[in-house]
Amino acid sequence: MEELRGLVKKYSEVIQRYYVQYLSGYDAVYLNQLIQNISMCPEDESIILSSFYNSIAALSVKQVEKNELFDFRGFRLDWFRLQAYSSVSKAALELKNHQDLAKHMNTVVFHTKMVDFLDEMINETGDLSIYCFYTTLFEHQFKQCMEFLAQHRYSIIFPMICGHFMNATHSLCPEERASLGKTSVKYAHWFLTEMSTEINQVITHVCEETVIMDLKVGVVWTLERKMYYGRNLK
Repeated sequence: MEELRGLVKKYSEVIQRYYVQYLSGYDAVYLNQLIQNISMCPEDESIILSSFYNSIAALSVKQVEKNELFDFRGFRLDWFRLQAYSSVSKAALELKNHQDLAKHMNTVVFHTKMVDFLDEMINETGDLSIYCFYTTLFEHQFKQCMEFLAQHRYSIIFPMICGHFMNATHSLCPEERASLGKTSVKYAHWFLTEMSTEINQVITHVCEETVIMDLKVGVVWTLERKMYYGRNLK
């Protein structure tokens, strides 16, 4: 998961290019068709739907190449507003009668998030900060990882997960930041200490085996020399 997060961040521009082209090349065209199929549409709803189409149809790959900042928060807010308009009793435009429009708009909203909300999408789909509330399980899984030699290569992920803990904080509860920050540092330090101890033991064992092999080779070499010189003296 951590490797995947890194790859997504590394190639974020490629992802932006893809979804910008998708929004303008397909989503906008299909949305326009769905809008045209609506027979009775009030003025307010019609303005919002038209703004949806205009917003995504005007997108261009050149904007990505110029590193322009995308902001579709207003777009998504308008979609929520349209859903509210169509949810009241006796609404002229009811989304339940236009299910294809609702499904497509939800898809478009996801595509816009992949353009301007990518970091938050990574946190939403790949965040492991929940481990800060289940530290006993977290420790147990780390110990299991360290018990199996084949799993040692993955042990570095545990201190990296500690970096996710701050994602569990919320702006409405800022006093938790200090507590979660201390927990993150505490477990990252503990994991690294355990890993360094294990590495030290492995290196010590390798050195001991190397010394033993060197002594054995030295003894064999000495015996061979004695046998060689003994034959020559005879």
